[in-house]
Amino acid sequence: MQFIHYFVGLCAIHMALAAPIVVTRVHTADAVTVTETYDTTTNTHTAPTVEILVSDGVSYTFTLDTPEKTFSTAQTATTTNTVTTLTPSTTSTNAFTVGTVSSTTAVTTSETDNGATAGDNAQTTTQDTTTAPQTTATTSETDNATPTAGTTTTSSTAEATSTATSGKLPLPSAIVYSPYNNDNSCKDYATVLTDLTMIAGTGIKSIRVYGTDCGSIQTIENAAVNVGLKINQGFWITSDGVDSIDDGVTELIEWATSNSWDVFDYITVGNEAILSGYATVDELISKIAEVRAKLEAAGYTGEITTSEPPVTFQNNPSLCNDASIDFVGVNPHPYFDTYSSASTAGTFVKGQVEIVAGYCSKPIVVTETGYPSAGDVNGGNVPSPANQKLALQEILSEMDNAVTILTTFNDYWKDPGQYGIEQSFGSIQYWQ
Repeated sequence: MQFIHYFVGLCAIHMALAAPIVVTRVHTADAVTVTETYDTTTNTHTAPTVEILVSDGVSYTFTLDTPEKTFSTAQTATTTNTVTTLTPSTTSTNAFTVGTVSSTTAVTTSETDNGATAGDNAQTTTQDTTTAPQTTATTSETDNATPTAGTTTTSSTAEATSTATSGKLPLPSAIVYSPYNNDNSCKDYATVLTDLTMIAGTGIKSIRVYGTDCGSIQTIENAAVNVGLKINQGFWITSDGVDSIDDGVTELIEWATSNSWDVFDYITVGNEAILSGYATVDELISKIAEVRAKLEAAGYTGEITTSEPPVTFQNNPSLCNDASIDFVGVNPHPYFDTYSSASTAGTFVKGQVEIVAGYCSKPIVVTETGYPSAGDVNGGNVPSPANQKLALQEILSEMDNAVTILTTFNDYWKDPGQYGIEQSFGSIQYWQ
């Protein structure tokens, strides 16, 4: 059979050429199977066997087998503590809603772009992974000690990353703020007030706070009221489970009862608690409902959510469609997608939101995103001050500024992490 294909091909070439051909080399390549692995679908492409004829420096290729075949499976695999970049297989024309809560009007747009995560809290960011064609990389989370609340210092914290670039970026909906000094000790009220005064001076209207430790309800809440900032107040679920937030809920209610609920944009119950393995979906849904009941009984009338990387909602759509949350909080990070770069960071974030919209019926809010200014190269992502600014600019542009940016200052209290980036998300300099 191969000889017949060869002979027919040779005759065809001879008829097409004025001069006789001289066969110098003949190569026969076996069929090759390439497996492409994405987040939920495996496509297997079987290429045909080909024969390559080289004549007088010119190559001719003949197909010796059947045309290419594609075998597709759709098997969702859930791995604990693994973030998989979501890649849509088709483009949807359904509209989705992206927005910020309270004072900002939600924005409706259509799905056109294709789209894992860092967190600023009392623990080191969970490392995200990208599932790329032909390879699947997974890394486990890094669990670090919580800063102790027993030590208070008053050292200056205006340590925004220096950059060779200049010019201000458009204002985001909010920016992350953490109450820790570089040595993991807790900032006192005077330091927090100085920090929040600076943030308010940029024009940013809201901050995200992940927990209630470090005496932060007394320092951050009071300082925010004084400078006119709103707060996305979080309750940080630890490895002890969902009940680990109970004391914080009680403390917040006591503060608001004596002061006011007006300072809060919304409340976030848990940050990446499902991803971290600190709670099951059912446990988290139940705890959110419990917290909602307590807050509303104390006079709170605002919105409540939880925040996770996009893949959590893809794997657990019941979480984002449950009545216990008012909107879906997502934490997409382009750095962890090896096929992204600073220049495509915006389309990545928008694409991740669009994918989540396919699983969730509620409005979607980007509750955390950003880009590191230092650390290891990861695929097309090259951390640097210039690329950080470019990435943030692209994210803000694609998302109409409706995002929470990680984070105010570089977090030197964190471990650098596997990729050496965890300390380097400080971004406030782009609005000063």
